[in-house]
Amino acid sequence: MNLDTGSADIWFPSEPCPTCVGHKLFHPTDSSTFTPINQTWALRYGDGSSVSGVTAKDAVHVGNATQPDQIIGLANYVTTDFANDKFMDGIFGLAWPSLSYTGQKTTIVESLYAAGEIDEPIVGVFLGRVRDAQGKGEAVFGGVNPDHFTGEIRYIPVTEKKYWQVSFGGIDIDGSSILTLNTSQAIIDTGTTLTVLPPTLAQAFHASIPGAQYSKMYGWRVPCHPSTNATITFILGGEKFPVPLADMVRERSSSDDPSLCFSGVVQANSPLVIMGDTFLRNYYSVYDYKNARVGFAPSKA
Repeated sequence: MNLDTGSADIWFPSEPCPTCVGHKLFHPTDSSTFTPINQTWALRYGDGSSVSGVTAKDAVHVGNATQPDQIIGLANYVTTDFANDKFMDGIFGLAWPSLSYTGQKTTIVESLYAAGEIDEPIVGVFLGRVRDAQGKGEAVFGGVNPDHFTGEIRYIPVTEKKYWQVSFGGIDIDGSSILTLNTSQAIIDTGTTLTVLPPTLAQAFHASIPGAQYSKMYGWRVPCHPSTNATITFILGGEKFPVPLADMVRERSSSDDPSLCFSGVVQANSPLVIMGDTFLRNYYSVYDYKNARVGFAPSKA
């Protein structure tokens, strides 16, 4: 399951799902705690992928914690994007209920806390500090793990309880500020791989990187080994969060030019800036449901 702070629903493939080839399927008859609701639901994600099915209730286990009668989505159809993803079967949404398509009235984190299953209504997320840390991430329900961050956690308020949405004040590149006038909000999204900026801001960002290129085929590409040691600072909730430019470089884009790699920043005409994993792998993030705030502390390598 993909732990996704950018969506609110818990769903996974369930029989019958002819488009879910290669994925594990949930069999309702195998569960003694399953209760059908049979309300249809469908949702479309920002990348164009979509899923649909019916709703039900069942006990959901997260580590040693259990939430009975949790509303779940049983997916009977997924698009090719999900079907071809061999690393996950479904989505475990951690956003606020106002974003739910399956009819959730409260988050599973708040429900677990109310039932005494976890100590606090928070989730601490570590994605892995460096690119070779795949498989070493960790999520703690009900607390944080100090082994994965340094210093103090800095909290910023959520501006709207839908996504984990915070105010966005632009970016700073080695002391040179780049602001955007048409976007003043950002969402903290563990379910998005990249950091998504509006076109004018993305263009300004890449203009500061010698050798950066844009094409309709590849999008933004940057030198795999940038000639500058610039620091990119994102301003969220009035606080500054620096990221080394080198950490915004992804995998090589083409064997035709091995010197170029995909950028960790992409552009899109979105009403919200999306702070995805290329940013979040630099910070241990904490999602505090009780106080409606997001915390960040530098991740340990």
